[in-house]
Amino acid sequence: MRVLVTFAVEAEFAPWRKLRNFKKRELGENSGTSGPSGFTANVEDIRVQVLLTGMGRKTCEESLATIDFDRGERPDLVISSGLAGALREEFKPGNIVVPQRVRTPNNDADGTADAIFLNRAVQSGGKRIETLITAKQLVQTAQEKRRLGFFGEAVDMESAYVLAKCAQASVPCIAIRSISDTVDEDLPIDFDRCLTPQGAVKPLNLVNTIVEYPSKLPKLIRFGRQSIQAAQKLAGFLDRFVAALHRVEMESR
Repeated sequence: MRVLVTFAVEAEFAPWRKLRNFKKRELGENSGTSGPSGFTANVEDIRVQVLLTGMGRKTCEESLATIDFDRGERPDLVISSGLAGALREEFKPGNIVVPQRVRTPNNDADGTADAIFLNRAVQSGGKRIETLITAKQLVQTAQEKRRLGFFGEAVDMESAYVLAKCAQASVPCIAIRSISDTVDEDLPIDFDRCLTPQGAVKPLNLVNTIVEYPSKLPKLIRFGRQSIQAAQKLAGFLDRFVAALHRVEMESR
């Protein structure tokens, strides 16, 4: 069985990469095409490939476009993974959420989770939610989160595009996200100014922001700690979930 997992940025993937010693390689090389840089590892006998898409629609769709699901090693399951912000009070940092549906606020991209794999993720301990909203940009304030909470329970920036791509290719897909910040939290700084679409820090912009708003440094440190812990919990969940897929596959033989 082959599973493709997408993350926006390296920081979301880093704890799982350490846990399973993923190796960097070109994802399309076995099909004779030049694919994007990715990572591979075996979890039990499940072959896992990881693609870092970058943040937001443009970089995500460009990364997905380099993978031809109709050629080479077609995945049996695609997982859109990474961190998400809570849009409802019941969700706390580190909660693993598994949406039945993902969509953008204006419905220009959407997708529905594969029912079988969704149920398996819930059986593994994920919290089933109805809707994950995929926003065009980072949702910076608690006010924005509460407004979006009318449409869904959590927010990210990539899943609707991943699930839409998989629907076009008839590849089973689900989203599995770890909550990094609560609905009542403003982001500590304007990350749109301080990060590239690939998630790399713009050092000068970050330093200037901290110098301009030194009172935000403790909040930035706390947010960073929350995000690291959320990514660690996500890594553990994904590892257990994929290992469970191996056991189900063996039992079905």
